[in-house]
Amino acid sequence: MQKKGSSWEKWGAASVTLLLAASLLGACSGGDNVPANSRDNGSAPSAGTAGNKDGAAAEPREPIVIKWMPLPGNLTDNSYAQTYMEAKFGVTIEPYIIPDGYMEKQQILLGSNDIPDIFYVPDPQYISRYAAQGLLAEVSPEVIEAHAPDTFKMLNAFAPQAWYYSNYDGANYGLPTVYYTGQYNTKQLWRDDLLRQVGIDTIPVTLEEIEAAFAALKEIGVYGMTTNGHVDYNQFHSIFGAFGVMPIQWMERDGKVVNGATQPEAREALALLADWFAKGYIDPEFVTGQELETKLVNGKVAFYDSGNNNALDPDNPNSVISKIKQLNPEGSIAFGELPKGPGGQHGWAWGTGGHIWAFGRQLEDEPEKLAKILEMINTIQNDEETFLALAWGEEGKHWAYHDPERGAEGGLKRLPPYDDGAKLQAEGLRDSGLTTEFANQGNPALFEKFTAKETLEQQKLYASPMSDLFGKAGVLPSAGQYWGDLSKLKIEAYTAIIYGNEPIAYFDEFVRQWNELGGAQLEQEANELYAQMQQ
Repeated sequence: MQKKGSSWEKWGAASVTLLLAASLLGACSGGDNVPANSRDNGSAPSAGTAGNKDGAAAEPREPIVIKWMPLPGNLTDNSYAQTYMEAKFGVTIEPYIIPDGYMEKQQILLGSNDIPDIFYVPDPQYISRYAAQGLLAEVSPEVIEAHAPDTFKMLNAFAPQAWYYSNYDGANYGLPTVYYTGQYNTKQLWRDDLLRQVGIDTIPVTLEEIEAAFAALKEIGVYGMTTNGHVDYNQFHSIFGAFGVMPIQWMERDGKVVNGATQPEAREALALLADWFAKGYIDPEFVTGQELETKLVNGKVAFYDSGNNNALDPDNPNSVISKIKQLNPEGSIAFGELPKGPGGQHGWAWGTGGHIWAFGRQLEDEPEKLAKILEMINTIQNDEETFLALAWGEEGKHWAYHDPERGAEGGLKRLPPYDDGAKLQAEGLRDSGLTTEFANQGNPALFEKFTAKETLEQQKLYASPMSDLFGKAGVLPSAGQYWGDLSKLKIEAYTAIIYGNEPIAYFDEFVRQWNELGGAQLEQEANELYAQMQQ
């Protein structure tokens, strides 16, 4: 395996600038520059009957067998998606089907030397851990550009920071993915019918207006808000954003990289949240992260800070508004602005880098199989026909146009019984039409083509995202060692302060523990990485 000094370094493992430059070079050097949808779509001669150098017909070759661990989901063996891919690409796929406990089971499999050829890894700290254990095949950017040229260009143009996710010790250990909606913050959902019930006709915006609304809602037995308190980045994120910080994200402060979790503004936000909790404005079960939308639907809370963009879609039986109408035909919901405070209006956003496809170490000795997989992903992500088939399925069976006269511009809808998420996943398809089970998200241009124009505009509504400097906080070299403990500490300390189990002064103790448990080490690494980015 190549380590430091490998081809990765010339791509600047810590230089987005160089990556962007590389995308321009790639645009000029990508072979014949033929668009993806006019290629042979990955049906490589290795799976066919190409002639030998003497012109004689070669013996038919057995299809390449690929052990593929797709995204977590309840798909079935020989699903629609699997059989489509096998027929199109001339391969045999042996899928790992893991509906629950995905990462735990993945680590058990790898620990027992059952290493898939390709597997989905959600966070970069796992890449660092697996690469350090010698479980992954190194895949140079040159190899990716050669066999997945369209995806290579897409990453450099739309999400260059994603290359940090697959980097370990100066070498590249996977194929990152994009995250289209990561450029936007989540929606703020309000039960505006409950607001009207207490005499409030407009959605509150400022922290003062929100607090007054919470006080009025309490009088009718409704909690003001809930949040996913079980997730380190999600807990009351838009309230912290109103103070200008986003806990666990790395941010620049006076030329230095610091973590939002330890900043004075986070303390100010916690003091306000503790006061709201003491007054009975916050659902005390927020820490579980359970039944968040359900409580909104049932009218137990009026404000949920991490709503789905499809929440207001009346044609989707699983949308929030559809569920509300089933219980109360007069019920209604609306998107609100991000809460506005002394630090402005900000909400959590992941950024445009997504996750990583990692390759088992055995593929270093099977370059033909590695090339085939890269070609398949390149086609799935960039070829219109293939993306549509694996993101949406068959027209007339899995989906139809919302408005046949408008076609793709009006968007697509699921058809029964595949408007049921469980039945859809059994087919190897995903709910959103954005993600494919075996290649994750496709080219943003294709997603936009098959998404209603109104939906795309709605994505931009009330958008004021705050993203980590590096895309994901876990890209730092020691993140795999420290981040789990720091995340747990953050959740527990913040919750204790909000609940009133600890005074606001406990924040200083939290900062001390954060630094001792690895926060100081990660801050040093973050500053080193940021300095390299500026070169």
